Amino acid sequence: MHRVVAAGAFAVHVVFVGFTVIGGFLAWLMPWVLLPHLAAALWGGRMAVTDAACPLSRLEDWGREGAGKPRMDERGFIAHYLEDRVYPSRLARRVEVGVATLVLGSWLGFAVR
Repeated sequence: MHRVVAAGAFAVHVVFVGFTVIGGFLAWLMPWVLLPHLAAALWGGRMAVTDAACPLSRLEDWGREGAGKPRMDERGFIAHYLEDRVYPSRLARRVEVGVATLVLGSWLGFAVR
């Protein structure tokens, strides 16, 4: 059961982060996606600039602990799975700014299309 919870939380996290990054471009094809993407981007931005704990990270940690696995990095999902694997952790702030620029650019593209 704990492994299923941890895997489910991981999967939802992957989809949410992916949607947060590219959802604005999806709105170019499906305009109804813009409002859910706005909510996801606001939540993602909040998580990037505050030390707030993500409910999905808490859920995944609960599942991981119950399954006998170590907890994720205390900084959360992005730090645990992406930093020092996809990009160096020293570039984390630059990556966040780049993602924010990409999201804002997708909204601008949506507005002018």
